[in-house]
Amino acid sequence: MNAPRSGSSHYTFRKIGCVPITIPKHEPIKRVYVEMVRQIVESEEEN
Repeated sequence: MNAPRSGSSHYTFRKIGCVPITIPKHEPIKRVYVEMVRQIVESEEEN
């Protein structure tokens, strides 16, 4: 995870072999972002 720097309002999550996910810093987090992370976690469980 790369934390926001210099006033950035997004977090970027990177994992080797996966497309980076950029999530806005504000709360609540939208469902679409939770679903994106869930899909990656579930695909890791299958492998």
